[in-house]
Amino acid sequence: MSTPAQTNDLFRLFSLPGEERYTAFLAEVVEQDQVWTLKGDDGFIAFSDDEGRDCFPFWPDAACARALATDDWADCLPEPLALDVFMTRWLPGMAKDGRLAAVFPAPDGSGVVIEPETLLQDLREEIADDERPTSLQSDFRE
Repeated sequence: MSTPAQTNDLFRLFSLPGEERYTAFLAEVVEQDQVWTLKGDDGFIAFSDDEGRDCFPFWPDAACARALATDDWADCLPEPLALDVFMTRWLPGMAKDGRLAAVFPAPDGSGVVIEPETLLQDLREEIADDERPTSLQSDFRE
């Protein structure tokens, strides 16, 4: 059961514009080394976009994924995916199959729907940025 503070944090996160949630997603999944999706008895969830293409939703943590486990997805549970598996198997496989990634969708349906290749490139850039020493870190190395 979530506390009022956790509920407020989720509300604040989901209230951010989709692009801000996307940026937060990149930073958080690189830091945590995993992404989250929802999985039910029939497998991982997906939905169709306006053009009929399958979109697989991903969130930065279990609580955000759990917040979308309602209505048609009420029987689903948050499922973690290791970031390396996500980047080496999921995203290339989704690209090959013509599927899209829905990054950090909110309960109101807003979010960033993106080509898996673009998400993969953005994750690679975030990892590269994360591995660069900050000026404070480099001061300690001198």
